[in-house]
Amino acid sequence: MTTEKNPQCIYCRSSKVIKHGKTSNGNSRYRCRVCGKTWVLERVETIRPDIADIVEAYLQGRTYRDLVNVYHSSPLRINQKIRDFLEGCPSWEEYLDCSIGKHETRLVYLVGREFSCACKGSRNNKMYLAMAVDGLSTVVLGYEIGSRESENVWMHLLDRMNCRGIMVPTFMYNGSKYIEEAVQTVFPFSSLRINYHKAYRDSELLCCMSRLAVNNKLINDAIRAYESLKNMNMLKYLESINEQKLKDILFTNPENFIHRLRDRMDQRPRNRVDGLLSAFQARFEKFHMLKDDPTPVINGWIARWMISRMEIGFSRLSIYSQIPSSTSFKNFSCGNEPELLRLSEDSPLLKTFVIEITARGLQLPIFYYRCEMKLDKCSLF
Repeated sequence: MTTEKNPQCIYCRSSKVIKHGKTSNGNSRYRCRVCGKTWVLERVETIRPDIADIVEAYLQGRTYRDLVNVYHSSPLRINQKIRDFLEGCPSWEEYLDCSIGKHETRLVYLVGREFSCACKGSRNNKMYLAMAVDGLSTVVLGYEIGSRESENVWMHLLDRMNCRGIMVPTFMYNGSKYIEEAVQTVFPFSSLRINYHKAYRDSELLCCMSRLAVNNKLINDAIRAYESLKNMNMLKYLESINEQKLKDILFTNPENFIHRLRDRMDQRPRNRVDGLLSAFQARFEKFHMLKDDPTPVINGWIARWMISRMEIGFSRLSIYSQIPSSTSFKNFSCGNEPELLRLSEDSPLLKTFVIEITARGLQLPIFYYRCEMKLDKCSLF
């Protein structure tokens, strides 16, 4: 009778069998003394995590060596798996167009960063990423990768945006001559403003809040600022929920609105376009093995950043569409559009969503009090 301690040889049926160590997965190996062959009697399967979770962890900051203990494979093999997965993901620009339908943006930041990449055609192992970022939601509307910053890089980006139907009234930039020339060529009727206007707008809001912590003027200004935007999806969504009114939500939650506005002012480098650039710089300084085309990795990183849930409970993509929705990186990789959330009229999430969008709208550096921040001209007194 065959026992676990003395199994028969699966080749010659001999009972002269001894243990012969274990496999890398912990399975017991046996060897026959008669025929000399070895085998594994029982195999314990290694359950590997979903490759989408592995890719997302990598985009978040984990290295290939960090993922060895998770995926149980070599760093080179993990690198190939991640690259194959990212190359099969949809383009972020195409996914955004399918999810939104129609772009209606009021202000776009044109920003760029150099990053390390040993890619063919790059200078000093450096490449340049140009991005067009929506001012309200900080969603990346489009991006272009080049060996260095040039007018051609910005021309390609802006021309593609124009072909996608993204009309932009105002661009904000850092004074780069390349950006200025590209905008004047592709969007000749759009206005250009430098980042100084953003700092001035912040000073106006801080001045107002320092004089009167909670005041109706800020809320009224936020309502007017929102109504001046082209995208009215949030108003339509509120009307579908028992005729909810934007004004009613804000005036019944004034402390929450001012608190959120103050939080955003205190953390403005992190939760605005500056935070996006810092996160990109921090991540790509640690990226390894970017010896091939960096586009799939950058495309995946941007997509994950746009659809990941923030501390308020919604993604940047949801803020951009102005419709409460939910999605995941795995859904993006499959091309599945965000799922609409049906919130009730007394839902705390709905109030958070409304307050977040109106606070962001109030911060846009295209609205001014014209008070010159002087006490004798302040409309609060």
